[in-house]
Amino acid sequence: MKIEHDRLPAPPSRSFLLAVLILLSFLTAVMTYPQVFHMRDGVNDRGDPLLNAWAMAWVAHQLPIAPARLFDANIFYPERHTLALSETLLLPAVVLAPVQWAGGGSILAYNLALIGALILSGVGIALLVGELTGRAEAAIVSAIIFAFLPFRFDHYPHLQLQQTEFIPLALWALHRVVRTARRADVVKLGVFAACQFLSCVYFGVFLVPYLAVMAASLLIPDFRLSRVEGGLLLSGDFGAFGRRILGLAVAAAIALVIVAPTARAYLLASRDVGQRAAAEVAIGNARLTDYLAPGENNVLYQPWASRFGGPEHRLFPGLVAVFLAAVALWPPWSRIRIAYGLALLFAFDMSRGFDGLSYGWLYDNFLPLRAIRVPDRMGLMVGFTLAVLAGYGVDRLSAAAGSSRSRRVLVAAILSALILFEYRSHPLGLTIVPMVPPAVYQDLLRDRGDAPPVAIVELPFAQEDPTFMYYSTFHWQYLLNGYSGFFTQAFLHLITDLNNFPDDTAMSALRRHIARYVVIHGEWLNSSEYERLVAAANRRPDLKFVAQRQWQGARISLYRVLYGVR
Repeated sequence: MKIEHDRLPAPPSRSFLLAVLILLSFLTAVMTYPQVFHMRDGVNDRGDPLLNAWAMAWVAHQLPIAPARLFDANIFYPERHTLALSETLLLPAVVLAPVQWAGGGSILAYNLALIGALILSGVGIALLVGELTGRAEAAIVSAIIFAFLPFRFDHYPHLQLQQTEFIPLALWALHRVVRTARRADVVKLGVFAACQFLSCVYFGVFLVPYLAVMAASLLIPDFRLSRVEGGLLLSGDFGAFGRRILGLAVAAAIALVIVAPTARAYLLASRDVGQRAAAEVAIGNARLTDYLAPGENNVLYQPWASRFGGPEHRLFPGLVAVFLAAVALWPPWSRIRIAYGLALLFAFDMSRGFDGLSYGWLYDNFLPLRAIRVPDRMGLMVGFTLAVLAGYGVDRLSAAAGSSRSRRVLVAAILSALILFEYRSHPLGLTIVPMVPPAVYQDLLRDRGDAPPVAIVELPFAQEDPTFMYYSTFHWQYLLNGYSGFFTQAFLHLITDLNNFPDDTAMSALRRHIARYVVIHGEWLNSSEYERLVAAANRRPDLKFVAQRQWQGARISLYRVLYGVR
């Protein structure tokens, strides 16, 4: 088998990366239209976007005043480590905290993190592919593929799944460690891997075995097994191999030190809520047909969207990306292209979950994987690998076009246009979020006076919606309510206890949780149910009426819980 030599690394210039940044900023504004016109008040829906906006706002709020209690967020009171019941988004929250401190608001910070993730993911892979191939046009095509994968638009409400900017940077550092094991590159690898975990736990966990497969694929070919008299002889530069293994071990140690506080919070939270059962995880196994399923908003393939896949099962990476990857994997091969070919097979197999070969073993032996609910999100890593290989495909097509730079640029421009045409979606539907909360919370703060933050319960209680959490970013009181990836047992019991509010069982439960205020939201109840609850609350001697306000065509009532009164 003939193996080509890989090119010597040729790092892209800063001016080139700046040009890619500008290009991707423009293309992102177009591909996510009309998001850029609603950065301060528009989200895709009221579910995960508001949950993630709250998480980022909590980090910005808590970090300057009590960083040691960062993970004890203000939901599911009085439970601890509640921030770690879902994605913490710790790194983007810290980076964008100044936006919130300056009064920009939680929705603006959220949308900057969302748009920035697409742009920076593309810039990162442009750096990686640009250095591997030495071709600017290859880097640009790879950047466009990775920045605008159909997976992203199918998961547009999931900010955490857009946080992929450190994946290409970690691979860029890995290649450098494998080549020279320089200390600076070892540190970068550890830091970038940790940053990915702190940006998105899903892809931080997925990145670990992916890096292991890539490292093994790049290192093992350095050795030769030959027959000698009396047996077999393994030959190679064992000293260089040892330095690289040591560098990888040091990088892993650096990453572990950085993520340790966050990992500890997740571990403590898991003791309260448990781990993902295998039966629950198996629902998220990718099927072969999922890779034929485009996003339901895709303009070109929408007529076929309902034939394959479904929610959480749409992994179509695009025909152009697959074609370019196939060109890259056509013989003769090089070591790096073989490594990415093996990584592609591994990522695809892992996305199959328990239906694949690798996931079951990793689930049993790699503890962080037990917190993962949907294995087929590994399809993002399939898309990433295809994007890298597509850069090599562009490199080969450019070489076939001849030495003329104008021809190479034309080839890349045509391919980029085809990719953007293939990936484009219908204009995103946005929900406009109020930039101020209901006025009843000002009444609550006035009634509370100078007392420390208190616990409140918002009704309807079992509402699977993070709107109340978003409102809490304006007052930062503790909530008995909550919405997250996991729910505590105390919360689930409280749902039952509050079914017949304000009966004695409900009031006893509120006293056990040290609730000080009850907020009854008419905008979430039909008018007869709201009137019934208010009338019943007014008859309770242990509930004192504080205020009633109009909001969104309905009324919200506020009551203080009185202790020592039955």
